[in-house]
Amino acid sequence: MVSVLRVVLADDHRLTASALSDSLRGHGVDVVAVVHSPPDALDAVATHRPDVLVTDLDMGPGPSGLDVALKVKQTMARIGVVVLTAYEDPKLVAAAMPQVPPDVVYLVKQRVSEVQELLMAVRTAHLFATGEARPPKKATRFDLTTSQAALLRLVSQGLSNQAIADELQLTLGSVTVGINRLAKKFGVSGDDSTNVRATLSQRYFDYVGFQRES
Repeated sequence: MVSVLRVVLADDHRLTASALSDSLRGHGVDVVAVVHSPPDALDAVATHRPDVLVTDLDMGPGPSGLDVALKVKQTMARIGVVVLTAYEDPKLVAAAMPQVPPDVVYLVKQRVSEVQELLMAVRTAHLFATGEARPPKKATRFDLTTSQAALLRLVSQGLSNQAIADELQLTLGSVTVGINRLAKKFGVSGDDSTNVRATLSQRYFDYVGFQRES
């Protein structure tokens, strides 16, 4: 393992990127490039050949940080990748979001309480890429199926069961069963469907890093 890790940082929010870069540099990491779009991330990785790419998941319209991660792992396998995101499950961004490979470290921002946790993620990604550590064997690390994620997202938007059925091209009965299963999965009880929907909606906002007022 190299003594000083070289990192490319990609985040479309410039203030966040600057803060993360300063934090990493303050803890001995050599941040060789800070970029703000998927194409620039790929260019920076190809140019600098860092030890690790740290990229945000949601990079606005177009390719996601996960798309960048997959491209890097396909073409430059010995470069580690950390996907840093507010989303507990990438499928909550979009149903078509690709699966996170086992050797990509997926780090949820709201679960990070100190810089050391980000540093550990960077080091772990590097160890995975160099073969010095084995990534987890489990193919998926997330609780929600693609259909559950889509259903939870549409419930959070306040759509009626019929509107959800139309959107997902399902029967009304299938949507009702799906919502009931989600409620059971999250331990939501009660006969009042409005309360169930409100609780499921709040669970969605928790999953995407929405900050509630205290």
